[in-house]
Amino acid sequence: GSATEDAPGLAKGLEAILRRRDLVLIDQRGTGGSHPLHCTLFRPPEDPQSFLEDFFPEAAVRDCRRELERDADLTQYTTPIAMDDIDEVRAALGYPRVNLLGGSYGTRAALVYIRGHAAHVRTAILVGAVPTNARMPLAFPKTAQRALDGVLGDCTADAECLAAFPNIRSEADAVLESLASKPARVDIQDRQSGAKTVTLSRDLAAEAIRYMMYDPSSADDLPAVLHQASLGNFTPLAERALFSRRELVAGGSNGMYLSVTCAEDVPWIAPGEGERAAAGTFLGDYRLRQQRNACSLWPQGKIPAGYARPVHGKTPVLIVSGAWDPVTPPSDGSAVAKSLSRSLHIIVPHGGHGFEGLEGTECLDRLFAEFVDRGTTRELDTACVGRIKRKSFALTPGPIGD
Repeated sequence: GSATEDAPGLAKGLEAILRRRDLVLIDQRGTGGSHPLHCTLFRPPEDPQSFLEDFFPEAAVRDCRRELERDADLTQYTTPIAMDDIDEVRAALGYPRVNLLGGSYGTRAALVYIRGHAAHVRTAILVGAVPTNARMPLAFPKTAQRALDGVLGDCTADAECLAAFPNIRSEADAVLESLASKPARVDIQDRQSGAKTVTLSRDLAAEAIRYMMYDPSSADDLPAVLHQASLGNFTPLAERALFSRRELVAGGSNGMYLSVTCAEDVPWIAPGEGERAAAGTFLGDYRLRQQRNACSLWPQGKIPAGYARPVHGKTPVLIVSGAWDPVTPPSDGSAVAKSLSRSLHIIVPHGGHGFEGLEGTECLDRLFAEFVDRGTTRELDTACVGRIKRKSFALTPGPIGD
């Protein structure tokens, strides 16, 4: 994704830091204004069903490669190359040292930058840490299962949610079993094309559940959405599947995603390893099969020897994980922290990959500002993190994306 497109939200969340420091947003090569490797994976885009098929449609991946290779060497978009770009930007702007802020893949980028350019890093904040040896999407099924168990556990621990959905775990299982035996024909109201009828498969339903857990604001709807589906009303689930595909998957630079993961992740997953890791999970090996097939059609860049080794260093690093993150769980944050001697890892209760929808997250804004101001994790008062809480679960599915 483009860093510069996040400017409005970052300006608000980092207001205290902006009073004293510049915020420099750089579109990494392959994103935003830096020669984006964007192509249309789901087509025709006016047909909502096109978004509810394969994650990486084979014909679209082939066309994407052919189109992008007209003016780009797709092997030159790996993270180490891109982080050398970032350091050139730093030098050109005249900053001797910088404070890094990375989220999700941006945390891996920050770690690679620290490895190669530690002398120019004052501090780093990593939100949703991705270790250099993560081999995405190998762990996605288990981390998504852990998150689902956690979110549904929060529901059963909440008196109102439990009263509304006393059988939510068995209902979740029943929904996926039903779709596995027969995909559902579902009437939806599409914001772009109006009333439509689409087919919802088990794989797309599972993926929608995973994406709903990215933020607590959408995870709060999950019990109600699953309950409705268990009653035969698949519309809320299908509409969320469409939303996640259209807004989260189709909205970024898909070619850059493939250039990174097809060099740094997928080739290092041994045959059968991913299938074994996915066994017994609600997500299954669907995503792995799709991504492995796409990478077989994509040129593979080279990464340095030892790239997957942990990043060591004495840079002060603040690592933030969501307790129920379906993609970068707290164990990833702990793994990253282990080799960074001046790091501090905090876990946000009820948090997902993001924290939208939680009460008390101004605590994180304050911690970020204090950490950057002081330049050390020592004596950072994190007590307020334990007071962050979920607002409430929805008893009926709410509006999407609001």
